[in-house]
Amino acid sequence: MNYDRLKSVYSSGLLFVFWLVVSLVIVPNVIVYSVNFQQQIKSTKLWTEAACIWLHFIVALGSFIANCFAEKYIPIETISDERPIVPEVYVSFPSRIFCTWVTSLILRGYKKPLTENDCWQLPISERTVTVAHQVQNCMKGINTRTTNISYENISIANRTEDENRNSLNDLPLIDIKKPLSKYQKKTIFWHALFGAFIDKIIAGGLIKFVHDLFQLTGPLILKLFLNYFTDPTKPKWLGIFYAILLSTIVFCQVIFLRAYFHCQFLVGLRFRSAIIGLVYRKSLKLSNSSKHETTTGEMINLMAIDASHFGEITTQLHMLWSGG
Repeated sequence: MNYDRLKSVYSSGLLFVFWLVVSLVIVPNVIVYSVNFQQQIKSTKLWTEAACIWLHFIVALGSFIANCFAEKYIPIETISDERPIVPEVYVSFPSRIFCTWVTSLILRGYKKPLTENDCWQLPISERTVTVAHQVQNCMKGINTRTTNISYENISIANRTEDENRNSLNDLPLIDIKKPLSKYQKKTIFWHALFGAFIDKIIAGGLIKFVHDLFQLTGPLILKLFLNYFTDPTKPKWLGIFYAILLSTIVFCQVIFLRAYFHCQFLVGLRFRSAIIGLVYRKSLKLSNSSKHETTTGEMINLMAIDASHFGEITTQLHMLWSGG
């Protein structure tokens, strides 16, 4: 909990999963003790054990329900024409899983055409200024692993003007090429691009690995489920257990696949933003001789087509080892 507060997380996904697992694990004990309590003599020992199990279940279930809600978001005073921050930052963990936070925008777009004022602001970490600085720092060999910047920690004075209105001055400078020293290695751009967001790429790989585990487990559970019908001596509760387990695995598989694509599309968006921002800044600093060697069409291709190709790589990157 302290880690989440330091990271300005309004709803902890770790606590949500923990209390969900605790609640599900205690359910079989609750059923067993409830059945034994009805069939056997009500002894003092059975009373005590059943009461402890039920109390444990109620506390775990209550904690799980409490973690389904996020802490109340209190927006700080902003300028009159500033749009609100995207709700994904401060909504509950279940809302982020099922993307219910975007429902209001969908309904608004259904009722009337959306305008720029109807859309939310991007988080600070997803804006072109921040993303381009991260890639630029990696090209210079500077560590970019810093703590998350909370939207509320930025003073009103620093947010009186949106970064996009003055993006020309805010974008990081592209240094003019200098002769490399004997011991200095030349920085490759795509190395810096992947190095700036390697944590998100690794996180996407872990999510894809868990999805593949569920995809492999599904047919095995289905085989056990079919074998259950061939043996009439097996208890009825075993078939119900296989059915619930198979449904849960398919549900988790869909959830992890959605989380994987969300994570990778986010990395792809950062790739495109960084490339477009850096190339645009570089184009403004070209010398007259360089401008004659580089056409406007080449610049547009770099900022549009090539940047889009880099963004599309992220969704297919983990398919190399996953295979599907």
